[in-house]
Amino acid sequence: MIDVSQLSEELTRIVNISMPFPAEVIRAYSRLGMVFTSGDLAKEAGISKSTAKYYVRKMVEMHMISKLPYKKKYQKYANARNFSDWLSDLIKLAIKPLEERK
Repeated sequence: MIDVSQLSEELTRIVNISMPFPAEVIRAYSRLGMVFTSGDLAKEAGISKSTAKYYVRKMVEMHMISKLPYKKKYQKYANARNFSDWLSDLIKLAIKPLEERK
């Protein structure tokens, strides 16, 4: 019989290997409000501020969030309140069409 905690650890390991962000950042992102700072992400994920800034830059580059002009704050796009929302859109709009291309 498979232990639930062991399964959870294994799935978390797969997420850490396969996704652009580690599980704790994905979890923290979903708990943040629509407007947040890299410090908020650092506090929520339990990571350093410099690491949070790295992940925030990556999120901006991946069009998950946008930087608010003249402020040190970032805003989630309406369709990306959670990482899974953003990933679902990416699959629907980019990955599926790539797979269906002849």
